[in-house]
Amino acid sequence: MKKFLLILVLCLCVSITASAEEKIFDDANEIQLEYLLGNSFNQRHVNNYNVHYFQKVTDNGVISYWRGLTFTRAVGYTNPKKDGGVHHDSNGVGLGPAFMLRWDKKVSGKFHAGADFTGSFMFYNKAHPYDGRAYGFLWRLGPRLSWQFREQDSISINYSISHFSNGMRRHNPGYNTLGFSLGYTHSF
Repeated sequence: MKKFLLILVLCLCVSITASAEEKIFDDANEIQLEYLLGNSFNQRHVNNYNVHYFQKVTDNGVISYWRGLTFTRAVGYTNPKKDGGVHHDSNGVGLGPAFMLRWDKKVSGKFHAGADFTGSFMFYNKAHPYDGRAYGFLWRLGPRLSWQFREQDSISINYSISHFSNGMRRHNPGYNTLGFSLGYTHSF
């Protein structure tokens, strides 16, 4: 038991030392501009234009946690088979709180690679998509490449696979999208 505690304390010390050396963006803010192209999942053809704002909360040297806000403009239509393939407007405007988990690794010089997982709880101006509800969840996951062009600034490009869901089991007219985002991070 003593050996286990000693190893645990040593690992904690190494982790704290490593994270103290890597904390360049402690008070970081990031803005992401994103375009997500809808696919024909369940006959839902909806594209999203998103703006995400994130603020770093904590970083353990491996994974950082961010909180923020997402604004989305969804444009498209649905044509469910149950309605005979009739096109229904699925446009909407949404806003809601968001979080992001980020894994980041320095590749070489000023280049970093990593992955982001984000979730947003969205409130829409009307039911979205057609036959849905005026609220929903937007989940995104994907790889990220960034270039730290100054000590406190970096730009990034992300590829995202996303899923929009109303979160209910019986009636959940969700849709999937694929797309890219451009991000700018500044540390104060």
